[in-house]
Parts: sequence; C-alpha cells; structure tokens
Amino acid sequence: MIMRAISPAEKFSNLRPNPMPQPTYGILLVSFSKHSHQEHFIPLYQANPRLRIIGIADHPDIDPDLRLFNQHWARELDVPYSEDIDQAIADPAVDIVSVGCEIEKRSELIIRCAEAGKHLWIDKFPGATLAECEASATAVERAKVQAIIPGYAYGELARQTRMVLADGNLGTLLGVHVDVMFGKGWPRPITQRSAFAAPNGRWKYPELKRELLTVGAYAVGLIQECLGPIRHVVGHAGAYFFPEHAVRGCDDFGTLTLTDTEGQIATLCGGRIGVAAHAQGGPARAYLIGSKQSATIDSKKPAMDAQMRDYLAGYDYRPNPEDPMQWHGGPPVLATALADDTTGLATGLVDLISAIDENRPPRYGVRQARNLMEILLAGYQAVELGESVTLPVEQA
Repeated sequence: MIMRAISPAEKFSNLRPNPMPQPTYGILLVSFSKHSHQEHFIPLYQANPRLRIIGIADHPDIDPDLRLFNQHWARELDVPYSEDIDQAIADPAVDIVSVGCEIEKRSELIIRCAEAGKHLWIDKFPGATLAECEASATAVERAKVQAIIPGYAYGELARQTRMVLADGNLGTLLGVHVDVMFGKGWPRPITQRSAFAAPNGRWKYPELKRELLTVGAYAVGLIQECLGPIRHVVGHAGAYFFPEHAVRGCDDFGTLTLTDTEGQIATLCGGRIGVAAHAQGGPARAYLIGSKQSATIDSKKPAMDAQMRDYLAGYDYRPNPEDPMQWHGGPPVLATALADDTTGLATGLVDLISAIDENRPPRYGVRQARNLMEILLAGYQAVELGESVTLPVEQA
C-alpha cells in the first residue's frame, strides 16, 4: 500500500478558526394586494437562513379586505402590522423591503425606501407608467441600494436559454420566439366587445388585469436576455378568450414583434388562455433560430407525468367564484417539472443577498424593468395605432 504524505496544511486544518458568520437581513413585507405574489414569497424568505421577516406594513388608504388579509399574515408570521409606512421603513432592523402593493403605489414606495437606504425585492413592475418606472430606477441608482425584479431573468427558461446561447453551437442568433401563457380562467363565448382601449396607466379592474402586460412581461424579460436594445415594436391584440376582457376592450392575449438595434427579430405570444389548456398550467417555451442550428427550450421539461383518472375525468375545473380568473389558485397540473427552481425566485433571492454582500447590482434590476415597461407600452401603442412604434417612447 502506498502511503501519501500529509501536508502541514492538512494536518492542522481542523485547528483553523471558523469563517466569520454571514450577516442576516431583516425584511419588511409591504402589502398583500391581490395582484401581487407576496404570499408566495413567504416560504422563500422563511427557507433562507440569511433572512428574517421583521413585520408587515401597508398604506392606510386600503380596502377592508386587504387590511384583513394583511392582519391575517401578521398573525400567521407573529410579526407586527403597521399602516405607518415611513415608521415601518425607518426601523433599523429592516434591511430589505418586499414590495407587494398595487402597481400604482409602487414607485412612490420604492423612492421612499431607496432614500431611506433600504434594499428592495420588487414584484414585477416598479411603477404604473414609464415616468414612474424611470423615477424608481433613478432613485435606486442615486441611493446606491440594491433592488431586484426577480421574475424575469432567473427562471429555468432564462437559465437554459443562456446556456444554449453561451455554447455557440447556434452560430449567430437570427431570431427568437417566446410563448408564455397561463392556463387559468374559464373561457366563454364572446357576445359583446368594445374597441381595444390603450391602458393609459390603468392596468387592472376588479375582475381582470391587462394580460399582455402581466404575462407577456415574462416573455419580454427573456428577450432582453437574448437581444440588444429594442428599437421597433409591432403589436396585435383584440382576440378574446374571456367576455370580461372583451366588454372592456382590455387584452387577455396578445402578440408582439420586436426588432433590436442590430436588426435581430423576436416575437412573443403572451396572455391567459383558460383553465386546463395545458398539462402544466400553461406553456413557457423559447425557440432560438441561429445561422447554424436552431433550438427549442421548454422550461417545464423534463417533467414527471401524472395522468390520474380523477383529474382527467372527475375533477371540477371550474374556478372558484371568489377567484374567477384564478389569481390565487389554479387547476391541478398533470405533470411536474423536475427542475428545482422553475420560476427562479429562490435563485433570485440568493442573487439579491449576494448583491448586498458584495455591493453590486443584481442580474436584473429596476433599470432593466424600466426598459421592459417601455417595450410593453410601445406594444400597446402599436396595437392601438395599427403600426410599428419606434423607441424611445414619451415618458408619460
């Protein structure tokens, strides 16, 4: 038997002092509005040893149902609840603010948090208008805090797309198509419709949301990873699955064609297509067209299929009347993706914590989200005008 000499470093390795413990960060949850994902973030925060939930806060001018929901979660988490936002933000135990309030209130809140030196976890959009998004981005940059929009660049679709682009086998990327759609809501015949109406800063109604914005944003976020700055946008909408959307002239589904400064083209389909329209709650796919090869990426594959008879034949798929568009629920899925973090939220949380530790921006921040909003606004203008829109657009 050959004996290997033991180096002094190995011999005394057990005598080395333990590394310095990493700091933990306190996180304040602002609002559980029904259009946010705040309640879905809680397990992520609880599972991360670097975070502790400090409290819940909201604005005083909220509806009674939201107040009760906020208070419910404060009891569940055994943390204080406040409707004095400034006081809650000023707590020195708060390092990060998780923004889950309505889109119309986000920019003001983000600015207040940034000026108070707090880092930010923001649920999708940093404002309701381009001007608000610009103000949010400017405030974050000026304060030199770290702020992340976790929904766009960290999921399995973005991760696999980056891998394919990095290995070089596609050759020159010529074009991209992205399908991101949610299999929720109950489609019904369209008996009445209004002309398509531009949002003009109003993104939601009590019974619906603008789905090209809400769902299409995920596809635009992926395209931002693939292409250069977008310069031209063409949009189409107005074919409806849901009468609630048709009667208001509000999109439940739409398509965009984007061209960047180098002439590369991307197309996308985004929206809400109805319950049980897809075995995993809706497709999330990217098609990459290269000069040498092409690739299809499905973020929900590989998957474990579960073709259970009760789900196929006996399950009542109709949405709960209290949640007709299934903002807070959905049908059972017939296949489960095998990836550990399909949405990428856990990965995004790790990136935010590392960004704070290392004093660097996260992979996807408020400036990119501001640019994403500009692309979507150009898309809505293109739908309304019936022609291509060139960026930049006016910051209204």
